[in-house]
Amino acid sequence: MFIFAPLFVNGQETFDYKAFEAKVKKHIYSSPDSTRVIIDEVLAKKNLHDTIRGLVYNIYGIYYSHIGELDSSMASYKKSAALLKNHLWIKTMPLMNMSIGYRNRGEYAESFKCLEEALEINKTLGLKDKEATVYSNMSSNYQYMLEYDKAVEYALKGIEIMKKEDSPLLATLTQKLANTYMKMSNFSFAKELYEDCLRIFRKQNDNVNYTLTLINYAEVLIHLNQNKKAKEALKEAIGELRKLKNPEHLAIAYSKLGRIAKDEHNTKDAYKNYEAAFGILSESNSINVVIIGAEYIELLNKNEDYDKALKVIEKTKHTAIFNNANKADKMRFDVAMAETYSKTDNEKEALAGLVRALKIKDSLARSGTETYTKEMQAKYQAELQREKSMALKAKNGGLQKAHEAEKTRMVVYITISLAIILLVLLLLRSYWLRERLRKEALRFAATEKNILQKQHEYEKELTQAQKDIIAEKERELASSALKMANYQDNILQIIERCGTDSINKVSDVKKELEGLIKQKDYWRQFETRFNMLHPDFGTSLANRYSNLTKNDIEFCSLLKLNLSNKEIAQLLQISHESAITKKYRIKKKMEIHTDEDFEKLLLEM
Repeated sequence: MFIFAPLFVNGQETFDYKAFEAKVKKHIYSSPDSTRVIIDEVLAKKNLHDTIRGLVYNIYGIYYSHIGELDSSMASYKKSAALLKNHLWIKTMPLMNMSIGYRNRGEYAESFKCLEEALEINKTLGLKDKEATVYSNMSSNYQYMLEYDKAVEYALKGIEIMKKEDSPLLATLTQKLANTYMKMSNFSFAKELYEDCLRIFRKQNDNVNYTLTLINYAEVLIHLNQNKKAKEALKEAIGELRKLKNPEHLAIAYSKLGRIAKDEHNTKDAYKNYEAAFGILSESNSINVVIIGAEYIELLNKNEDYDKALKVIEKTKHTAIFNNANKADKMRFDVAMAETYSKTDNEKEALAGLVRALKIKDSLARSGTETYTKEMQAKYQAELQREKSMALKAKNGGLQKAHEAEKTRMVVYITISLAIILLVLLLLRSYWLRERLRKEALRFAATEKNILQKQHEYEKELTQAQKDIIAEKERELASSALKMANYQDNILQIIERCGTDSINKVSDVKKELEGLIKQKDYWRQFETRFNMLHPDFGTSLANRYSNLTKNDIEFCSLLKLNLSNKEIAQLLQISHESAITKKYRIKKKMEIHTDEDFEKLLLEM
């Protein structure tokens, strides 16, 4: 955030801040190293007034932020704010920039402190444009925090002020609102807003905002399955970002190209773009590293490149910004990470990742802001349409006056012709509007269906993963039970041999072995592990069929593990026929007549 200032006199030294600022603006995006030299030369001046020094440190913060050195950027903004403490209307600049820095590090509470201080100053001084800009940044904070209802509310506050002031900054606030609608999957309306913003930024020669808007515009085009236009927008943005030397947004643009390549099954380009994006972000300590890392891991998992996926996981988890990522980004990262761990036989970490993802999903589901947010969307869209209608009405009114003036000089034939043409135009316009609304409704329905389908597929994959884990644990438990049964058979064979042997003190050996075979620890271990896997099985069965004994329920536990009658007989040390009889009696108690119904019931308990 820059500010023009007049010549500043300090003792015998005169400093032309306006010329300095123009020089910085010329070089900061195209030649950052030259910018640093210019700033250092000014700061080296002696007897420089605190106001000028504070303004220069604010520009130093912008320079550091642009090259991705966030810690140095924040330090410069803090120095600027301290030096400008007695010049409140200028102090709001470093405060706003500090709030953006805190937001980029996920420290939202600190960001809001800066914004609230700036808001109070602007309200006191009556600086409406700056007040609206504060609301815009608050909207961005809430958007990053996934609180879209508040994001829309504060964006509209800022827009309302800008409309009254007829400010050129209105496009910037509209862009923030479009960002929120995109996050809420209202892609069609977000696309219209971005196109309006791009047109205004180009007209204003605002190359920076134009380029950043191109990235988000490409995002909505991807969601609307317009990949060709999205690639064109991204390539244009990347060309400008290289000139501007903006690493973080360059990485985001690369990640979106990678996403398009992945959707088009172009694995080579997908790898190249995601690797470039992740490499930049993992070094710049950007909060976007979590979501882009998750997308990169998903690509690596899809191509079974698990070793590389593990490296990306570790690098992402050890970034300083990782814990500050929002819930949705963390959930996607946990799911991708769980799949990698599952494929590399690290079931413990895989299960932990899935559990974290489920908890985050439940938390998001309980947020309860969706209805209110949609109301806010509808309200703004209706307001925007009303304004367009008023503008059109005013335009038509002007045409009507012009027609009335012409009537005095036109013959009746021309008047009738104009009336017919006007009627045709109105009919065509009515038809065009109906067609547009119909197409918008179809696009919205298709997008909503696509979202629901993807959500269903994700939930299906998550449920299948849980079922696979439970099935694996059941197989381990059954295997353990059979091993214990085999161990018991071996002991019985030893006892039988001792009974026919003439070895000295065989009675002592036989006595010890008989004492060992009577131990029931193995069954308690089995029962404990089974209850951990199916905690409600025994209780549910007993409540539903109160005439079943404890032994009946234990027998049913073995049947739930899909053990055969022979395996159960071996485990319980009974005959095969006894196992069949036992199963028959239990079915009779439960009034079940077929094995299929019996097995189905046990599996569903």
